[in-house]
Amino acid sequence: MFEGVALMPQKKKDAKNFGCKLDRELFDQLEEFCEISGFNKTLVVERAIQKYLDENFERVKEFNKTL
Repeated sequence: MFEGVALMPQKKKDAKNFGCKLDRELFDQLEEFCEISGFNKTLVVERAIQKYLDENFERVKEFNKTL
């Protein structure tokens, strides 16, 4: 398939391993979404966490200032 083509290695991502238990139904949805979309689970979870933090981080910081 790639005969005669030099493939460049991808740059290693600066990352940490993260493990958690997910509700089985949620995990099944994640797997189905990944199968349909072609995205891998790492990408989907990273984007979901980033979206959640973008939407809530400042609100939590402001709330904690009032305590």
